[in-house]
Amino acid sequence: MTTIDTSVHASHYVSSEEQNKGIKVLFLSADTGGGHRASAESLGKQFELLFPGSTYDLLDVYQEDGCAPYTTMKGKYKHLSANAAQWKIVYEFTNNKPFEVAENLRIRLVCEKRFRERIKSYSPDVVVSVHPLMNNVPASACKKISQETGNHLPMFTVITDLASCHINWFSGREIENLFVPSDAIRTLAKKKGGVPEEKIVQIGLPIRHDFAVQAEKLGDRMSDSGILYQLSLREKLKISGEKRTILVMGGGEGVGSLSSIVDALFVDLSKRGLDATLLVVCGRNEKLKHDIEDREWDVTSSQLRLSTKLPSCWSPPMVSPSSSGCLDESIANRIKRIVSKNTLNDALSSPLPIEISSDEDEDECPVEVDTNLGQVNVVGLGFITNIAEYMAASDVLVTKAGPGTIAEAAAVGLPVMLTSFLPGQEEGNADFVIEKEFGTLIPDYDPVAIAEEVGNWLEDSELLTRMSSAATRAGAPYAAREIARAIGESALRWRDAQEIEVVSSS
Repeated sequence: MTTIDTSVHASHYVSSEEQNKGIKVLFLSADTGGGHRASAESLGKQFELLFPGSTYDLLDVYQEDGCAPYTTMKGKYKHLSANAAQWKIVYEFTNNKPFEVAENLRIRLVCEKRFRERIKSYSPDVVVSVHPLMNNVPASACKKISQETGNHLPMFTVITDLASCHINWFSGREIENLFVPSDAIRTLAKKKGGVPEEKIVQIGLPIRHDFAVQAEKLGDRMSDSGILYQLSLREKLKISGEKRTILVMGGGEGVGSLSSIVDALFVDLSKRGLDATLLVVCGRNEKLKHDIEDREWDVTSSQLRLSTKLPSCWSPPMVSPSSSGCLDESIANRIKRIVSKNTLNDALSSPLPIEISSDEDEDECPVEVDTNLGQVNVVGLGFITNIAEYMAASDVLVTKAGPGTIAEAAAVGLPVMLTSFLPGQEEGNADFVIEKEFGTLIPDYDPVAIAEEVGNWLEDSELLTRMSSAATRAGAPYAAREIARAIGESALRWRDAQEIEVVSSS
């Protein structure tokens, strides 16, 4: 449910004449994952559309004027995000009030003046933070700039996590408003962050404008008009219109689990007799793309590749969680406890099949040969800029629990199979998808179970229809536009008030 705080739109509607006064927007962000920059770019695009003549810049204050260890956080993020255990330690150590207060005090003493001078050099009309580390001290810097110049410099925070987030998002005491994407984040902001209700604005997660365009064109993807639009997209993208289409994302993290998931999907869909196209987004992972292109795509070869990971007959015990609370005991946490480390280790240490054989006495996990195999083709995609079109054209998305990707899928009514998440930061995203009933989570170390569940979805048109409708209800394709409008109108009111004051005093 979308909630807009009318106080942000304030006492008068900004006229078209006022909107034509361009706004200088400064986004505070860092390339620690692609989501922060993507949100800033999506908001920046909306500022340009809604307020002609507007310009925007992106600034990483820590890289320019920060202090250790944040000056090198881009490289550290890449390492930690690829090592979940280390990520969990760092996240839990820093995600508490005592650490937040102490660290912000240190940064304020060492960096605030440098931050202030750097922000002033851009002469912005408004500052927007889209990063958890750029709220407390930058907000104080903006307040001091206002005092020094006599012109109020408003600052806003737009949270770019979906359903769970770090406490640092709530540390900007001097901000005008905090934009949150979900009920879960709203609750965290009040209970954990102590943010006053009147400062919180709930609209949605800002995603690329392309998704709003596709959402409008697609409409209900399961309706006759939606199906026709999907077919036209598939023709444009050179995808078979008659086959089921599964979009698999996550190639930037390496070949490992994603490669096995693709093999498992190929085997399962082939054995079911389902004709399908697997679109594997490899991004800049050239190794994975070449691997996908060079493989022998047949059931026997795919099963042999899978057998080097886990026996195809093994899967960990799973449950269908009934309810959860994002603050206390998340669905993701309960799944992690059920799929215990010992269970996984037992499976990994069990004898693996050495060769494929039709003789059950020779192989503990026999392969059943079916002559009525589905026609499944696998397409490796490199770095693409039209991901909105691919999502609109697909039937199911298989991906990690990144907030932006989930929000984008929901915007176009796309059911989601989640395969992994970063501990702490992304756990709530899995809760969000499961509770909103447009997908589920199965860990990526069990690719066979992932493939089986996706296959079950594709064989049940009524289930896919329900999941697609649920995704659409959870989506907010126009969030970036509404957030930019709210911030822009507020910034213009402050600027106009200051111009009137100058004229009155002269």
